[in-house]
Amino acid sequence: MKLQALRDRFLPGDFPPPEWERTQPPAALLVRDVWVALGVMAISLAGMEMILSFGPSDGAPDRLMSYLAIAAMTAPLALRRRFPIMSMLALSAGFIGFGIVIPQVAVQMAPQIAYFVGLYSAVTWARDRRALAVALWSVIAAMFLWLVLSITNASLVFGSDLALPAAADTSGVIDPVLAFAGYSFLVNIFFFGGATFLGHMSWRSAWQRDVLVAQTRQLQEQSAELARRAVIDERLRIARELHDVVAHHISAVGVQAAAARLVQPRDPERTAELLHGIEGSARAAVGETRSLLRVLRHEDRAGKGGPGEAAGRAPEPSLRDIPALLEQSRQTGVEVELIVVEHRPGFIDSLGAGLSLALYRIAAESLANVRQHSTARSAVLSLRSGHGGHGDWVEVEVTDNGAARPGTGGSGFGLRGIQERAELHQGLVDIGPRTPAGWRTRARLRVLSSTTEARA
Repeated sequence: MKLQALRDRFLPGDFPPPEWERTQPPAALLVRDVWVALGVMAISLAGMEMILSFGPSDGAPDRLMSYLAIAAMTAPLALRRRFPIMSMLALSAGFIGFGIVIPQVAVQMAPQIAYFVGLYSAVTWARDRRALAVALWSVIAAMFLWLVLSITNASLVFGSDLALPAAADTSGVIDPVLAFAGYSFLVNIFFFGGATFLGHMSWRSAWQRDVLVAQTRQLQEQSAELARRAVIDERLRIARELHDVVAHHISAVGVQAAAARLVQPRDPERTAELLHGIEGSARAAVGETRSLLRVLRHEDRAGKGGPGEAAGRAPEPSLRDIPALLEQSRQTGVEVELIVVEHRPGFIDSLGAGLSLALYRIAAESLANVRQHSTARSAVLSLRSGHGGHGDWVEVEVTDNGAARPGTGGSGFGLRGIQERAELHQGLVDIGPRTPAGWRTRARLRVLSSTTEARA
């Protein structure tokens, strides 16, 4: 099961699920375990020689057997992460076996530390948790059985009589046999319980790290995807703006140029006025196009005076520029009547910049469609606002009474841009012919509370 699915089922603080398997350690760590085992073995052998040197010679274990026992009880540490369960079983067998044959070696500090590390490593690194449970409980059962037999002096197993502390030499209130048995059990409970508990904590920490790594990777992928979508959305926005600029200004240039050509022989003054309008439309188109193209270059120049680049960008148009839009349409031969109906005085002027820009672009595209695709010489631009069940709304409507001009079919990008702008503001669009003649483009956009609070 993938870590993402595990994260959905379990919180990082919970216990790891049985489906999870810990990632095997890198090869460098396995090689280091070999060197660590050799170092522990060398230190243990040196400690054994020191004990043989200062301890009494009576009853001292054979030096060669002691060295073999030390080597056998520390060598499995070299495989404690590569084969954790097998290493634990080998250490347990050596501890029990040499504890019976050479008990003086088993009670030393180095072999006991090595055994503790082996138990801990098995719990924290074993991938097959069922096999670990069987092996661990078997080892614990064997160890406690051996402890019971040692305490009860089972001569048929050990072949010798192990003496317990004499009652006459003690000063406690507990029976010496019970005290010795209780102390031995308590030490072993802490020994095996501590190794198992620490191993489980390490195993769970490894699972938490894997979950956090998976979460971090997912967040990075989501961040990259969001950045990619943001770039796509920005490109679509710029494409939509460029289309509106071209449709609005260039169509005005075309209409004005055609009118200037027709009136030039008989009305030079009107021709000059039309040419002046062509010049203004061209300059406006170039200015808005440059402003949009600066956005594409802004990121590359962010480290080289980005603020200056942003400051040089022309402000986006808004409903405050509607009079200039009407004058431009008038110069192309289309008289536009403006009607403003507000449910609250000053409401339209209080719209946010984004909503105001969307309304302006919809109005400009609608009027460009009138100039390009209609025979009408007049149009009506209406701006209305109101309040409904979903809150405040504002709409822009452009109507004309002309007929469709033959051979002027468009690409459809303009109408699609109107619909996209309306959807961006949770609005609705109504575009189609009127009865008995003409065309209507109406878009009603929702005004969110945060938008109304912003000032254009």
